[in-house]
Amino acid sequence: MERTAWALIALLIAAAGCGGGTEGTPTPTPPTTPTPAPTPPPEPPSVRAVASVSSVPSDRGYFTGESIEVYLEFEQVIGVEGSPRLAIEIGEHVRLADFSPFVEDDWPPERPSLLQRFRYQVGPNDADLDGISIAADALDFTEGAFLTQAGVEIEVEIYAVGAEFSSPNPAVPGENLAAHRVLGPPTPRVCTNERELAENFSPWVRGWDGTPFRVDVIRNFPDFVTEADLVRLLQPIALLDEKIERQLGYRIVEAGDVIPVPEGAPPGWDEDEQEYRRTCPVKANRDQILVFYMDDTNHASPESEGQGNPTCGSFCFLQPMTTPWPCLECPDVPRTVNGHYVDAVTVHEIFHILGFVHFNDYDFLARREGVPMSRALTWVERPDAEAALWADIDLLRCIFPQGG
Repeated sequence: MERTAWALIALLIAAAGCGGGTEGTPTPTPPTTPTPAPTPPPEPPSVRAVASVSSVPSDRGYFTGESIEVYLEFEQVIGVEGSPRLAIEIGEHVRLADFSPFVEDDWPPERPSLLQRFRYQVGPNDADLDGISIAADALDFTEGAFLTQAGVEIEVEIYAVGAEFSSPNPAVPGENLAAHRVLGPPTPRVCTNERELAENFSPWVRGWDGTPFRVDVIRNFPDFVTEADLVRLLQPIALLDEKIERQLGYRIVEAGDVIPVPEGAPPGWDEDEQEYRRTCPVKANRDQILVFYMDDTNHASPESEGQGNPTCGSFCFLQPMTTPWPCLECPDVPRTVNGHYVDAVTVHEIFHILGFVHFNDYDFLARREGVPMSRALTWVERPDAEAALWADIDLLRCIFPQGG
């Protein structure tokens, strides 16, 4: 009995030893199968592209406020997710151009395409007398991506850079494009008779006393145009207000309110474009500019999007009642109609009230009526307040000198 107890104690002591081996010798740990290294994710497919600068600088180069526009042409159709950006080297700085879908051509940003567009607005500190350059790895995918038609993210190699679209002699990535110099802010013009010319075209100019013109939107638009849409019509006015103040140091216009149809408006006041041109069925106050809707399907040209009348201090949007207001469900995408940016049309028409005519309105200019807009503002080729260039606002300084 005693011997059995001692035997059990010995077994327990042995079991408590290192690994429970015989005579206290540790039992070797059985070998384990090594865990295989994780398989690295597949490299994203790479697609080659040609970058082409599609914008044309004014005069000797791009001035502050003008836009540099670049197309990327791919070897295959690609889609876009989010907002990829394109790095443009301007002097010693790298500037990021924003993705700019072809919404004016009714091409939504998510629709796959062989072409994608980027746009950068030149700032006051930008200068490059040798011309801009674009590197092979210029795409920034921090806030977006390019995708194959199967939805797979891709890398992009820019293998050639053209100074124009379909350039016969493209440059290598990183090479300076001498045709696209950046000059920064132009020298302010010496004012001469700009105010007189503007007054000859727009009587509203004579009412300037240093107080900004308030731009109000009349609530006479079709029912499918919501109150929120009308409020949004004021957004480009606020942007223009800020842009003018940044450049000149004072304001000339300011965003007002959405207001009811003024009392005393005759029946059919907003249904006859020719009558609106001849008379002023509704006339703005002298410190005001009015915006309204003109439902004239008989006379309104299908290519027209707006009509200004400086005598009335107002302008209207010309669209048939059956035409939906553009892109109500796209708050982050510039709205377009007839190939023009709707918000930029607002800026364009305001400049008419402020004494401007199109750069190619040769009859007005020959009669010394109005000052010429820039080509960009005439053709409404940039969204929002970007439509007005530095040169347009510099002319405003001559027409509306500080202090009235």
